[in-house]
Amino acid sequence: MIARSDTAAPVAAHRDQSHPDSDITPVSPPRPRRLLVEDVMSRDVVTVAPTATFHQMIGLMRRHEVSALPVVDDNGTLLGIVSEADLLAKESPPPPRRRWVPEGSQAGARRRKAGGSVAADVLSAPAISIGPRASLPAAARLLEHHRIKRVVVLDGDDQMVGIVSRRDLLAGFNRSDTDIRSDVIEGVIPRWLMIDPAGLKVEVHGGVVRIEGTVDLRSDADILAHLVRGLDGVVDVDSAVTYRFNDRDVALSRELHID
Repeated sequence: MIARSDTAAPVAAHRDQSHPDSDITPVSPPRPRRLLVEDVMSRDVVTVAPTATFHQMIGLMRRHEVSALPVVDDNGTLLGIVSEADLLAKESPPPPRRRWVPEGSQAGARRRKAGGSVAADVLSAPAISIGPRASLPAAARLLEHHRIKRVVVLDGDDQMVGIVSRRDLLAGFNRSDTDIRSDVIEGVIPRWLMIDPAGLKVEVHGGVVRIEGTVDLRSDADILAHLVRGLDGVVDVDSAVTYRFNDRDVALSRELHID
């Protein structure tokens, strides 16, 4: 088993130097802070050696309630991954091969797995991996592209530090409405758009963000909705933001008069 400490980074703090005995006040991290793969991945990863038997792998999956086991050598190098799908090949082996009929790569891999008895025989390689600092949308796209349920997380030295599954990636939607609203009024509006949030009303219910008010430019209204929609935990954006000046018409007019 590979385990990595899940100790949180130290919280920045400051002390009033004029009052040495004053309490330390933690400094809130800047908003919004997007969740990364390392924030949601499982750090305690159950692994097996390439010599692990079929029964040992099934036993580990049941005991730890996991559906896949990374296969590593004595040096901790990732060789591949064994999933439930790889083991199920033995349940329905392919028919005997006719020597004169060419066999494709997928059929050959299925036949190899069906006849295998240890992890090295049935693993899928190379294992699809991602970095710990990748965003959750990037991880979701990777899973969708390869049609897999989980992806191994490797650090800069290609050492496995975790594994992230579809369920892990849904963690972003566990954020409270209060946190989402704070991201909008403390981060997106003043920091990203540099607009005074006092002129806008923001409400969040069940992850749905409702924004009302007026901004100077139409482009600001459009960008605001787009940025909020990309925040972790946001299910949808209901924007009723109006604008005082349509800067899109100005840009279009300039383009039409270019000789």
